[in-house]
Amino acid sequence: MLKQSTPVKIRDGHDNFFTPLRLIFALLVMVGHAFAVQAGNGDSEPHVFLHYTFSYLAVNMFFIASGLLVTKSILYRGDVPAFLAARSLRIMPALVVHMLFVALVVGTFMTTLPLLDYLTHKDVWMQPFKVLTFYDTDMILPGVFTANGEQYGSAPLWTLRYEVLCYIATFLAFSLGFLRRKWMVLAQFVIPSLVWIAGQNFGLFESLPATTESATRFGIAYGLGAMIYAYRDVIRVHWIAIPALAALSWILRDTPMVEVTANLMLACFVIWVAYVKAPKFAWMQRVTDLSYGIYIYHWVVMQVIIGLLPNATVLSLFMFSLPVVVGLAWLSWTFVEKPMLAYKKPFGAWLRFGRSQPSFDKTAVLLD
Repeated sequence: MLKQSTPVKIRDGHDNFFTPLRLIFALLVMVGHAFAVQAGNGDSEPHVFLHYTFSYLAVNMFFIASGLLVTKSILYRGDVPAFLAARSLRIMPALVVHMLFVALVVGTFMTTLPLLDYLTHKDVWMQPFKVLTFYDTDMILPGVFTANGEQYGSAPLWTLRYEVLCYIATFLAFSLGFLRRKWMVLAQFVIPSLVWIAGQNFGLFESLPATTESATRFGIAYGLGAMIYAYRDVIRVHWIAIPALAALSWILRDTPMVEVTANLMLACFVIWVAYVKAPKFAWMQRVTDLSYGIYIYHWVVMQVIIGLLPNATVLSLFMFSLPVVVGLAWLSWTFVEKPMLAYKKPFGAWLRFGRSQPSFDKTAVLLD
């Protein structure tokens, strides 16, 4: 049974519930986006906590978990090429297949253009250069979804740009020695938090590219996860911290500080659920990780269904889409993600260009 009265602590190894948690986060994003696709308006997603939506909260929790696990990953390996191999194989192969699926399968099925005109249109063949460089991941295709309220072929992909930037930041932090001291990792959470507060207080984000605000938002969440890992030996999370931080966020709801306190609340939820002792639910630790597939495929599936059934309700849109999305996610995991992850070691060795794996002293990082 759940030991709810006992504070949880972060454990090494795979004795955690991060895989089912990521599935829940992906499904929450899908729930929120069902409102956007059905209404044809990205601003139609309901607020579920203060001014935050399902997708906003879920994506932030993705980044908190990622900050913890990716920091753990690079410090476990102590090997930059191995780290780069693991991160690139986790993101890129499935993204390539998804991009081709949307452009060449969904696009040819849903376009209003003659098939030859579609297949020879420059916007179709520009997608690899736009999506895979993260320059423009919306995948607006000629004649596709033109009757829908939203014309995006794959709206959720925009967050992957910031996920990759966070990977790069972790790589640089490790390479430059900024993971040697715990306070250096703490700074990775404190600095974007201060930038957010200053940016909102003084209207700085209004005069800067939108990417600046988004990068700061995700930097807070990712840096928080990294900081939690750095201080894992002393951090204990009791469930009471979650409603306490929710109450504090409500008090600070009209201030920029709410972004920080809301992320702290989300982090407590993520850590408590991930590491709670729950023997009866141990089987959930072995579920297949379909979260990435659900995340990248749910939007285009719902776009197709709303295009075919324009009067579908939010509930019916979600229910009709769910089995298709889960099926595509399973195919992605089984035939793309899992096989490609098996190449982590040889790809990492190739990235070392014949050099031997460097020695790594785990006692020389995260010092007090």
